[in-house]
Amino acid sequence: QAQANAANPKLAALPWKRLPDHSFAGSRQSWENEWEAKGVRRVLTSSVAGDPYRVEFSDPVAKYSVVVHHAPQYHILRHWLCGDDLNFARSLHRCMRITPSGGKSGAAFFVSHDRRFLLKGVNKAEFKMLTTQVESLFWYVDQVLFDKLPSMLAQVVGLFTVSATWRHKSKKYKRSFIVQRNLRYSLQSGGLPHFCYDLKGVGKNRRVPAAEKETEDGKGATSPTSQEGLSPGPEPPETNRSGEATKPVLWDQNFREWTKGKPLCLLSRDLTYLKAAFWNDTQLLSKQSLVDYSLLLAGEQQNSPSGPSGSQAPNARGVGTLSLGIIDYLRPYTWDKQMETAVKSFAYHSSDKPTVIEPVDYARRFWNAMGTFFVAETPPMP
Repeated sequence: QAQANAANPKLAALPWKRLPDHSFAGSRQSWENEWEAKGVRRVLTSSVAGDPYRVEFSDPVAKYSVVVHHAPQYHILRHWLCGDDLNFARSLHRCMRITPSGGKSGAAFFVSHDRRFLLKGVNKAEFKMLTTQVESLFWYVDQVLFDKLPSMLAQVVGLFTVSATWRHKSKKYKRSFIVQRNLRYSLQSGGLPHFCYDLKGVGKNRRVPAAEKETEDGKGATSPTSQEGLSPGPEPPETNRSGEATKPVLWDQNFREWTKGKPLCLLSRDLTYLKAAFWNDTQLLSKQSLVDYSLLLAGEQQNSPSGPSGSQAPNARGVGTLSLGIIDYLRPYTWDKQMETAVKSFAYHSSDKPTVIEPVDYARRFWNAMGTFFVAETPPMP
């Protein structure tokens, strides 16, 4: 703990919310102590140095290159969160292109053939953040893994730059990707129909007006448009095992209409952890000047009357499992985002701000909104 705090004293001094007695925090496993004794924490919290690993190979068609960034750190994350590297490689050896619903980011998305992982193409600003500010993110990961700091961030488990040069053409391909776990994997692998919302904590303007179904490859699909035209989360519409397409990802106002303005009820211990996690995550992201993140909320549909856009309305007596995670948190508040904030501020009424605002204000709005989306099922015992 002391060594980790010394590695980043500014972050260590922030008022993090820890839950040492919470059931989610748990106790240290023997293998965790062994990892710490072997210096794993030093790898996560020390300065990121050295050149990335490069793997090159070729076939009769083209020459290929894969650059593996921050290999030691992501190696630790994968072993902790995903198992070993062999299973990770088996998942990624074949991926399918998918098309997210809504938004205008233009990012490329792929899903591994077993649906365990999502790959998202990152732009220059995001890639720069992952190479210049990544030490703070790894320090935070160390706190989450070893000291059980509550967090809802969908962790990045790999950063790769893929290049291809065709032998008989002048065309070249180069793109960087992050790899994250698919938060909807447990629902999709079981073939369960489920709802999915991307929540940024903004007002009624962020709404998908028409929840049109899409196929995974996007053929013949029309993306819903919003009144803001902003980028959605990385979770695209998928199909279950029967081949029936699930509904696309909906947004804040769709969620309010679905719940009829009421918050979702959670167990008291779950809500306690969630609130602490939101507090910690928004502190980290605001300090790193990151914006445009959102909460992905997915859950199994209950057998109850349909709500807006054909989704199932919450069942008063239904008990289910939610899959939650903060996504799209790698976007720095660069000059183009600052310009977007200034321009859109003139276009909105004084009581309704644009989606992307300054990092501290964005974090505060997100934190406050999450408090309106969830409530404890019963008050905690005195």
